Amino acid sequence: MFDTSVNPQDDVPYREMVYFPLKIDALIISVLLSATTTAAVVLLSLIFKLYKRPLALMVLAINIAHVIFHFSKLSVLVFRPHSDLHCRFLSIFIIFGIESAAIWGALFAHAFYIITKYQNTHEIQRMMKYYLLFAVLLPIVNGVLSFFTGHIVYSEAQQTCVHRLYLNHFDFSSNIYVAIPIWISCLSSIIWYRMAIKNISGLQNFQTGSELYILMIYPGILLFCWCPNVVIQTLTQFGLPPSNTVAIISVFIVNMQGFFDALGYGRSVREALSASFNNGCKRNFPNEEQTYIEPQTLEEKRVSSMSAGNYSLLSVQNELDINRNQSTLDEKHCGLSI
Repeated sequence: MFDTSVNPQDDVPYREMVYFPLKIDALIISVLLSATTTAAVVLLSLIFKLYKRPLALMVLAINIAHVIFHFSKLSVLVFRPHSDLHCRFLSIFIIFGIESAAIWGALFAHAFYIITKYQNTHEIQRMMKYYLLFAVLLPIVNGVLSFFTGHIVYSEAQQTCVHRLYLNHFDFSSNIYVAIPIWISCLSSIIWYRMAIKNISGLQNFQTGSELYILMIYPGILLFCWCPNVVIQTLTQFGLPPSNTVAIISVFIVNMQGFFDALGYGRSVREALSASFNNGCKRNFPNEEQTYIEPQTLEEKRVSSMSAGNYSLLSVQNELDINRNQSTLDEKHCGLSI
């Protein structure tokens, strides 16, 4: 993971952080897990056009960032790097993926706060253009800048792309492209999360819907996955590098962020797919007698209401629980299980 070397020009010791491992080991397995799960969420979202809803669009965007990040790491297994130019080119996608995923995480926390405040998605639709500015355009700019600043270079010793951490030196590129965006995203997530909790505590007789839980869990995922790695990089700059085992564990956890996100947000995709299949089933059996359910199920009302931007996440779960048996009967009648 880390290899201590000396710069021949000024005799400054540095450690090489391998960004693109070439061996099939635990780090590659974690990347593969995240790449597979996030790609599945992206494909399902595109096939079933789930991105038309505000929250689903955010889910699609953050998973696209993960796909770009993880598949760029896997690309070296097929096209091995042999020059600085190749590594600099890959750094564009790595930096974009890291920053975009982190910023989207903070924006999920902001959306959590907005929904608990206004009880609908109108404000999220209005804020989407600003979300795209910060979570897409800014990471693209920084990714391109990383190409020219040499954040990632080719290492003859490692035979792959690395980032060099010079001991007892301020790591300008790592802090600008990774540490500072991650810390800002984490702190922003915590702030907006606390504000949302205050809004919830001020409400009475509310029930939280499943999508609200999705917005709640991301600050924890972001902190869990990135804080150890950023702390390790900071300590290395001050001449306190960790052992290889600790470094590998921290990178493994970072690589698993996409997997955790896909699991969390996949629940929302699953429910939307279930509603889509139920709608298709009813169109295929228009003459079937359905006296045991309403003409329009609660799940359909929820999806339709959210598409119109008038969706209360704090009131739907109670009704879903009341009608759970009816929805189950409808799925069994069509022979479908999601």
